Amino acid sequence: MTGAAAGAGPQAHQAALAAAIADVLGRLDAHAGADPRDRHDRGDPAGRKESRRQRQRLSTRGNPPGQDVPQPGGRGGPTPPVPADGQHTAAAAPGSADQHTASAAPPGTAAPPSALETVSACFGLTSFERDVLVLAAAAELDATTGARCAAASADARPYPTFSLALATLDEPHWSALTPVAPLRRWHLVELDDETSLTHSRLRADERILHFLAGVPYLDPRLRGLVRPAEPPPELPPAYRTVAAALAACWSGAPGGGPPHAEITGADVPTRREIAAAAADEAGLDAYAILAADLPAEATEREALARLWEREAILLPAVLVAEADEAERLPLADEFCGRLGVPVALSCDRPAPAGSMRAQRLTVPPLGPGDQLRLWRSALDGLGGGPAEAELRQLVTQFSLPAHVIRAAGAAVHRELGASADGGPQNGASADGGPQNGRPTDGGPENGTHADGSQQNGAAAGGGPADVCRLAWRAGLAQARIALDELGQRVEPRAGWDDLVVPDQQRTTLKEIAAHVRQRATVYQDWGFESVLRRGLGVTALFAGTSGTGKTLAAEVVAGELGLDLFVIDLSQVVSKYIGETEKNLRRVFDAAERGGAVLLFDEADALFGKRSEVKDSHDRYANIEVSYLLMRMEAYRGLAILTTNMKKALDQAFMRRLRFVVEFPFPDAAQREQIWRRVIPERVPVRGVEFGRLAQLTVPGGSIRNIALAAAFLAADQGASLQMRHLLAASRAEYLKLERPLPAGEVAGWE
Repeated sequence: MTGAAAGAGPQAHQAALAAAIADVLGRLDAHAGADPRDRHDRGDPAGRKESRRQRQRLSTRGNPPGQDVPQPGGRGGPTPPVPADGQHTAAAAPGSADQHTASAAPPGTAAPPSALETVSACFGLTSFERDVLVLAAAAELDATTGARCAAASADARPYPTFSLALATLDEPHWSALTPVAPLRRWHLVELDDETSLTHSRLRADERILHFLAGVPYLDPRLRGLVRPAEPPPELPPAYRTVAAALAACWSGAPGGGPPHAEITGADVPTRREIAAAAADEAGLDAYAILAADLPAEATEREALARLWEREAILLPAVLVAEADEAERLPLADEFCGRLGVPVALSCDRPAPAGSMRAQRLTVPPLGPGDQLRLWRSALDGLGGGPAEAELRQLVTQFSLPAHVIRAAGAAVHRELGASADGGPQNGASADGGPQNGRPTDGGPENGTHADGSQQNGAAAGGGPADVCRLAWRAGLAQARIALDELGQRVEPRAGWDDLVVPDQQRTTLKEIAAHVRQRATVYQDWGFESVLRRGLGVTALFAGTSGTGKTLAAEVVAGELGLDLFVIDLSQVVSKYIGETEKNLRRVFDAAERGGAVLLFDEADALFGKRSEVKDSHDRYANIEVSYLLMRMEAYRGLAILTTNMKKALDQAFMRRLRFVVEFPFPDAAQREQIWRRVIPERVPVRGVEFGRLAQLTVPGGSIRNIALAAAFLAADQGASLQMRHLLAASRAEYLKLERPLPAGEVAGWE
């Protein structure tokens, strides 16, 4: 628990505040009992009959000893002291680490500071400013304050004013009234009418008032803008190093600069977890704000900055500004620069040079060893857990952040818990996907047999094999989140029996699946990763005319591997704006790297075309896009399948980076007959359908599928069995769509 409610407890803070209120009101009573003429002189510091004592106060105490009045527009502000050891000084906010330590201290040790002492120390209040704040709080907490203020003031105003404070309180100074002094700069007190500086009513800010009374909470004006960031249960060693460096920066910025840092690399939740862990190490709370939620107006951002600075001191806390959108990064960078409290700018790429940052930190990618430990920890206690080889298979396939691995492990725990309670085993899975009839229910070795037939989903009992299958499916569910908005997900249902291709092409397709499945053995165990270092991805080109089975083959390969197939929509990738295509490609490949999904760039020649000679700026930027693509293809560790109708249109430099090239020929008559038999299900009522005659029609498999489906609808609409005449009518419609004449010789005898 943070805030004033911890540590000494609210009763102690309220008792300290009550004592301070009694002292201040006692001085008002003493002033009210003084000579009326002297009281009038002291109550009106701007009047002609100002007393000698008051003139001396205003002339010699304009700026109290040891306090510098902040200049207008200045950046300087109070920063909660955070020593290098992570513990707060005596002036730390109530409820922080030192408060808990002090409250548990043995008798005879120093008592923890009250909330009033904390506010005075953290905001650098003079004794006069402290008493002004107490006087404003008294108006809300003591019912006699109004009458006592009226009795002590020359004009009988029944509320606190600066004029009354200057006349009655000790060591007054005019600088306390300025907008850049702590009372007004940090909005500890508010003026009802700022045009009447000395005679306007003074009110204690509600957040400050409750803090003084020992009641902690986040300022309501910040709710909806900032949200708490909780530290993770554990951090991998690589992340702990970054968190320790960040905590050291916040505890004492190098060179005495502002406690600002910049975190890049990894994804947004990972950077947030590291920042939360660093804040916890420094004894602080952590809150995050999205750059998109920052006000566009400079004056509103300044007000928000002051509000957060005050809140950071009261809690105490750090702020993590998350700006992954390039267009919002300058705004977030400027906002962070305004703050004089610990802050971190979280972005996927470094901010422009010249930004005021004490330290720039990069989150490294997790290595296989770290991911293996995370998976082992996430699946601990589940039926003995999967075997080491199965865990390594998960690590090879999925490159997931720590928080995603924990979420996948939690999903497995929930599903096995539901199974133990009698929940469904072969129905809907925890992520909503079917468990039966899908090759993606498990890994390549657990979801399908060697011959391509499917196993059942997780069996009852929660054994190691079940845990591995569930973990595989959970990994897919977590990894597909980032890709869902970038492409169309296809759940592979087709198997090898559904694919009609020559034996040579079938062998190559199975070889592609073997390259993906055996990556761990070849790259890690046999050491090829250290020799090759790059170009470890499996990339294939499927070339052939439309409808020859390229997309179906990609689905079959994805199903064999137990992976999702994502068809990338080129309209969402290619952009006419300079630099946008590269950014979209980066998003696609980065998201695919997480889960090793099979990427299918359909009709890829539109994106992967020949690089042209540079004749103008458009050619130059088009070549930059292709070069960036070639670089990402070479570094991609997953499986990318490209389909094209025009193989010759592809760049030769690009072709050299392809590991497999599969030519899909136009099917011959025998293959067309097999396709006809496969596309018409056994349950369809047929009469007089001759598959040999159907194979005479020289169309590819895609067109055969369209004709069979259209003929089935015609027969169903007529309430008849599927006949050759229905297939003839559907063939005429298909050829009309293709703008080709239907050869009479190929459909002879279909009537």
